[in-house]
Amino acid sequence: MLAKIVFHAQPSPLPPLGELAEVTVTLGDEPLLPVIDNAAIRHVNGQRGVWTLADSGLKFLPIVLGRSTLDGKVQVLEGLNDGERIVVYSEKALTADSRIQIVEAIPGIAP
Repeated sequence: MLAKIVFHAQPSPLPPLGELAEVTVTLGDEPLLPVIDNAAIRHVNGQRGVWTLADSGLKFLPIVLGRSTLDGKVQVLEGLNDGERIVVYSEKALTADSRIQIVEAIPGIAP
């Protein structure tokens, strides 16, 4: 990210051109929306979405994404209700007819 910095008072000495800085950006209040792992996002028939666990099996649910974080989380603006269970990881491509095994954590991977 490039940023233009303005000083209220001119520092002395002036920082060198191209100086790197670590900054924190404080955003305004945001509505509470679901946040998912970006690993769960799939593209099916030209649509971006997630596989959800429905009573009858798997269902692909198109979603609209918002902001993302550096640690791999993505805000879901539309399409996903809070509390819906989604498939975060699958070794193979899924279809509505796929058989899956539900696990709470992937063995050997720290949460």
